[in-house]
Amino acid sequence: KNELSQCDNKKKPYKSFKKLSWSTMGYHYNWTARSYNENEKSFIPEALHNLSKSFALCCDNVSSFVPSASIVNYYTIKSQMGGHRDDLELTFDKPVISISLGLPAIFLLGGKTKSDDVKAILVRSGDVMMLNGDTRLSFHGVAKVLNKLNTPRSNKK
Repeated sequence: KNELSQCDNKKKPYKSFKKLSWSTMGYHYNWTARSYNENEKSFIPEALHNLSKSFALCCDNVSSFVPSASIVNYYTIKSQMGGHRDDLELTFDKPVISISLGLPAIFLLGGKTKSDDVKAILVRSGDVMMLNGDTRLSFHGVAKVLNKLNTPRSNKK
């Protein structure tokens, strides 16, 4: 069986990808209730499961890792993600892993409070950010998605 055929197909497929901003695999997040619902769970593809496990096991404090949720955020040039903390999981001893694909963006990493200093980090397609240890509960977000031709170190001709 291929991985897509193993997904829970009880819900109707999304029809307007122009409006899509995120999708979820594994435990589904309820944005209104601000919680994960253990009864709402879908399949995480094996390749994504293995990739996230490989990254997580690079962390000094992680000896085992099973991904339980994956949120895929879809950004356009006009997209932003406000500063927030991933603070609703059952435990905080496992990292939050962010894999960037597509256009570069300015990722913001703050501290444990909104008044802490914020670092702006340029992320490109293929970059991986892990919030773990002291940064696990840090505020973070995306300030801006950049046009690939206007990013530092691009080879404009």
